[in-house]
Amino acid sequence: MSDAMPDSTPHGRGKQPPSAISPPPERVKTHPKNRTVEQVKKLVGDLEASANEISSVADTIAQVARQSNLLAVNAAIQAARAGEAGRGFAVVAKEMRALAERTAQATVDITGLVRSIKLESKQAAAGVEQAEHDGLLQTAQLILSAQATKLEMRFSRLAASMYGIKHYVEGMKSRRQIPTRAALDALLSTHLKADADLLAYACCCEANALDGRDSEYAGTEGHDATGRVIAYWHRAQGKLTRTTLSDYDKPGLNDWYELPRRRDCDLMMEPYAYRLGNKTVLMTSFVTLLKDRGKFMGIVAADLLLEQLQAELSSHRPLSVGSFRLISNAAVYVTHPDVRNMGQPATDISREAEHAIKLGKPHRDIAGDRLVRLFQPVPTGSLKTPWSLMLEFDRVAASGGGA
Repeated sequence: MSDAMPDSTPHGRGKQPPSAISPPPERVKTHPKNRTVEQVKKLVGDLEASANEISSVADTIAQVARQSNLLAVNAAIQAARAGEAGRGFAVVAKEMRALAERTAQATVDITGLVRSIKLESKQAAAGVEQAEHDGLLQTAQLILSAQATKLEMRFSRLAASMYGIKHYVEGMKSRRQIPTRAALDALLSTHLKADADLLAYACCCEANALDGRDSEYAGTEGHDATGRVIAYWHRAQGKLTRTTLSDYDKPGLNDWYELPRRRDCDLMMEPYAYRLGNKTVLMTSFVTLLKDRGKFMGIVAADLLLEQLQAELSSHRPLSVGSFRLISNAAVYVTHPDVRNMGQPATDISREAEHAIKLGKPHRDIAGDRLVRLFQPVPTGSLKTPWSLMLEFDRVAASGGGA
């Protein structure tokens, strides 16, 4: 909106001297819930191992049964050959055949039991894994919701500040009073000074819409040849400076002015590139309408550099392995772990996720066994343009399973 150059000088304390004695490595603590899950998983594994041992014994019994049956058959043959003298063989053959049958039946019963134990152990293992998975998702959702709420509060604070300026101007006009340009400048500079996260505050009005005195201000300090209200308060080199808005009347360069007017609503603008001094930056603007008894008279806007949001979100490592991405209503990356993707379309998310973002609804995408993406809506102060915060993480790595 202006050609001012923001302060880029870093501020902060220098590095502290290294300690002469390195502290002992911190012992990794395991949460009791995680220990319980591991214990259950171990018990299930032990159960399956025992089932395999029983199965091995059952195989041995089956072999004995087959041998017993062969001996019974052999005894029966010997009894038949010996006639009356082989009656003893016949008794032995009968007993051995009965033993073989009972052994075979026992083997069948044991095999069925083992099969049942194995099935139940697999189901138990799957249940434990699902519980672990669900617990991880619940934790991730809590982390995501907390961060999304933090962003929502930030945008709500910005909206409240903007509406304070809006209500002053509209209130004066509704009472047939004329807001002064000096009072408007004071409001813009005061609100900017109070919010260190913002780059600038701006007010742009239609011709003669504020006070009907554009001709008096034409060409004077803080105005261009039109004399319109085009105030732009920003931070440059560590101080607040007032300049004038540029390109407010040039199609293609004044979307921050034309889009809210055409749509007749407040908007959080999609990320856009803007020239500040000798560099181009990515920024967004929250724009609220000014109306005089229902008629459009201009806008009040606040500019926010995306690099500030990027620095804030990229400093977090949710679940120690995840990352955040802030996505605009039109599915454009506002922030991204790879800065080259900032301001680029989020082409790697699903259509379902894109639709949910547009509607301001939560969404969940789970690709295969590992990649998890959770989406949480972030109201931006404008009901028509909610954004979304995405948390992406590798489920296996987050569970401590490694690569």
